[in-house]
Amino acid sequence: MSDSPPASPPPLTLDLLYTALGMDPQEPLRDLVRAARTQRGHLAPLVLSVATGQGEALGSGSSDELRRMRVRTDDYRTLAAQLTAAVPGARVLKGPALAQHYPPAVLRPSGDLDVYLPGESALWHAVHEVFRTRPVNDVDITLIGQGAGAHWVVVLRWSAEDPVLDPDHRVELVTFAYPERAGAAPMRVRPPQDQVTSDLLAIADERFDRPFTVKDVLDLAFTLDSPHCPPPEALVSAADAYRLAPELLLLSQALRSAPELTSPRNELLLPLLTDAAAREEAAREEALRNAQPAQTAATPTATAQTEPSARQCLEDGRPLYGLRLNPDLAPRDGDAVQLRLLGDDVLLRCPVGDFLLVASELVDPGTYEAALEALAAEENNQAVARA
Repeated sequence: MSDSPPASPPPLTLDLLYTALGMDPQEPLRDLVRAARTQRGHLAPLVLSVATGQGEALGSGSSDELRRMRVRTDDYRTLAAQLTAAVPGARVLKGPALAQHYPPAVLRPSGDLDVYLPGESALWHAVHEVFRTRPVNDVDITLIGQGAGAHWVVVLRWSAEDPVLDPDHRVELVTFAYPERAGAAPMRVRPPQDQVTSDLLAIADERFDRPFTVKDVLDLAFTLDSPHCPPPEALVSAADAYRLAPELLLLSQALRSAPELTSPRNELLLPLLTDAAAREEAAREEALRNAQPAQTAATPTATAQTEPSARQCLEDGRPLYGLRLNPDLAPRDGDAVQLRLLGDDVLLRCPVGDFLLVASELVDPGTYEAALEALAAEENNQAVARA
């Protein structure tokens, strides 16, 4: 194998951050913080933590911003440990797992906590654990498919310490590692066994949603050259298996283009990924060609597109999103889930409440009212049966 001993990445300094953000190191710190605020990933508290480590004086506002982010990340770390201890098979993706590779004095900010659960029963167990220990005041649900093949995304939120300045605390609980990416990759249900590999592939997978950020590149730099990182060949093999070689290559190239972040292992990883990415891109192009029907003189060039019903989406395994019907958030014991068809609409009853499942943001008010009436009738029938 062409592995090399792990090397420590260069110290994370203000000068490095100025360079990473395309700024002159002679500019004042406040300009660097302002530039960091334009980046995804809550980069400003990281800048403030580096500044503190270099002896820069912070004002009351910036000091409290840094403190609040430390409190948030500490809370996520505690909750991650709680969930992995209480729920067999629970796995944290990114967040606290990546933070351990950073220099001790540097804060890696986290806006939310992502946790994989190996099935529906484990999901509801984790949901109850969060409700038991955190002041959850909002929930979002996504359901993909039905029966034994169903998968879930449950997002739980509660107010930040400063709800005016900071976003809600947020935990995303999922029953799959990486989602389906149309035209590129199917849903990949189980994460790699190795934690570092699963974290790096999770970053790579996000390239389907957004461009990579400075924090993504820092994550790769500090993780890749840590003692816990598998050799480059193992990373490439996993990226190949999980259909993410092109995305991991883009991240590796982004690190390569940051000369202030030298990474010996990235120099070994990059050429190996190049071949794997080329194979994957060719496979995607071939799949796209095969998916396109042949055009004939009798085939119209365009057909009218109709919005699929919730029932169609449920049957086809397309995502459905929960519109909560209960005025108050009142979780139920157990893990019972009931799907009820209301014509082409779908009513979901589950441990975190009752929801009208919808395929898009636009919902007919009459459909919503009909779901409320159906729910009220069902609850009345249950009350009569218990009497």
